[in-house]
Amino acid sequence: MSSDDNVALCLDEVCKSYGRILAVDHLSLEVRAGEMAGFLGPNGAGKSTTLYMTTRLVHPSGGEIEIFGRNVWDDFKRAIRYVGTMVETPSFYEYLSARKNLELMGRLRGNVSDREIGEILERIGLFERQNSKVSTYSHGMKQRLGLGMALLGQPRLLVLDEPTNGMDPEGTREILSFLQEKVRNDGLTVFISSHLLYEVEEYCDRVFVINHGHLVSSGKVKEILAPHENVVLVSFGGKPPDPKALMREEGIERIESLPGEVFEITLANRDAAWLNDLLFKRGCKVSALTPKRKTLKEFFLAITGGQNG
Repeated sequence: MSSDDNVALCLDEVCKSYGRILAVDHLSLEVRAGEMAGFLGPNGAGKSTTLYMTTRLVHPSGGEIEIFGRNVWDDFKRAIRYVGTMVETPSFYEYLSARKNLELMGRLRGNVSDREIGEILERIGLFERQNSKVSTYSHGMKQRLGLGMALLGQPRLLVLDEPTNGMDPEGTREILSFLQEKVRNDGLTVFISSHLLYEVEEYCDRVFVINHGHLVSSGKVKEILAPHENVVLVSFGGKPPDPKALMREEGIERIESLPGEVFEITLANRDAAWLNDLLFKRGCKVSALTPKRKTLKEFFLAITGGQNG
């Protein structure tokens, strides 16, 4: 196991079997303290099972898990006191208000003040509805309250399983920006699984990609995702250039003509800025040049060699 004080979460050869099914297969990874780390994988890859084991909701079949150097299974009380979790659909006392739910959970955690609860309600966007019964909340509001519970007691590590599920785009951006701010300003560590590639791409510092229970790729987000962002949509203000002539450029791998004087250009070891400069030098009238986002499925197919779950 890691002896580095800067490691918040360490998994060492962790396995989980359900009968003959090996859901997690000798998975090893380290989440550094003070970073927001994304956890990606197709459905059935083992993400949720891994998070359940991290928070001792599921017992591993093998391997070790440490949180800030404390073994989760041998020293659970001291390990878990640093952790806030949201790894299942949040459960509440529906007939009580959001504030009452947080107050009850705060008593269990200990040393949670009314001021801290008020600040959490403000930051998760529920302050104005804090006295409404949770039964009147939408799914997205309940997700916010679940995150609020995870934040009680000022944890050093948050373990979150798709926390923005059911939220609208504005709410998602608000919550993830808040978490990113806590990481950068307060040194919080966040380990977050997501089925939305853009969430990891925009907000995380590091990413771990698993498939069939194996770690297939890990590293800084820009290093992992950049090689897969090589398709650009180009709209022309007039007659588009001859695609055969453009294909002679070593940096262009493929060109597909789309309706409306638009090219979908796949680049080879080049970026959109290079393409824009090339088209300008050729005298092309470009009205729009937009990098095309890969879908999550396309990303997984690329990163896992065509095996999507």
